[in-house]
Amino acid sequence: MTDPLPSWNDGETKRQIIALVRAMADDKSDTFVPPESRIAVFDNDGTLWCEKPAYIQASFLLERWREMVQQNPRLGESQPYKAAADGDMAYFADLYAHIEEILRGVGEAFQAITPEEFDEAARQWFASTRHPRFGVPYTELIYQPMRELLDLVRNNGFKVFIATGGGRDFVRVVSEALYAVPRECVIGSAAKLEYRDGKVLRLPELVQPIDDGPGKPIHIYERIGRPPVFVAGNSDGDIQMLEMARFGLLLYHDDAEREYSYDAGAEKALEAARRNGWLIVSMRSDFAQVFAPKRGARNG
Repeated sequence: MTDPLPSWNDGETKRQIIALVRAMADDKSDTFVPPESRIAVFDNDGTLWCEKPAYIQASFLLERWREMVQQNPRLGESQPYKAAADGDMAYFADLYAHIEEILRGVGEAFQAITPEEFDEAARQWFASTRHPRFGVPYTELIYQPMRELLDLVRNNGFKVFIATGGGRDFVRVVSEALYAVPRECVIGSAAKLEYRDGKVLRLPELVQPIDDGPGKPIHIYERIGRPPVFVAGNSDGDIQMLEMARFGLLLYHDDAEREYSYDAGAEKALEAARRNGWLIVSMRSDFAQVFAPKRGARNG
């Protein structure tokens, strides 16, 4: 039988994942899940693609905020525009310390344009921007083992959704090419929309709550109408989503050589995983490779 997870190291973690997913699709199994309830939800940042040294969308927004300051220097007197223009990355180190300013800036960055215009801006950015450490396009920093896991659950009758704390529309631009996840199956934080003069336009306000922490179950129920049975995440912002599922997987970033090693922002999630019996996947121990072998990033 063909190995469905060739980029995973052989071991208990890999065996457990394969056995569980197949059992959920086996009507003779005690853990069988009917097809209509076979829902899998994956976080994106840090679960499907690299989120260091900064969230990918944060890099996209920083560039946009700098452009806005160049066009209107008075913006540079207020945050988050001042920090972006000054290169003050310490300001962005703790997003929640400045969350109201940052969310306002997120909303204002692409206001009064159509979704199609936003898509084009994001496509151009993805095509022209390289990761500061690995020197490759951000679209080449997808975790190959997690991409295989998406295929495994799909091949066992699961409908796959992405629930990102970042921008829904930003991820939709690349979700089909990178993950084979249709645009309509991407859930995430989003700008409010308005229909005016024959066009759908983005407003400066964001839909509340944002799709993070307790906001994730809300967005999932609003979009899907039923809880997932399989959830994968990597951070404290995924705890409530993981609590919804029969099976939870937490990706632990502990590989400084091939990717990054960090606990920050995942301390509570790691505690919850041990308490609730979620499977903790070690990037260092469980991933035979991190990124696809044909890509330019270092895989070890």
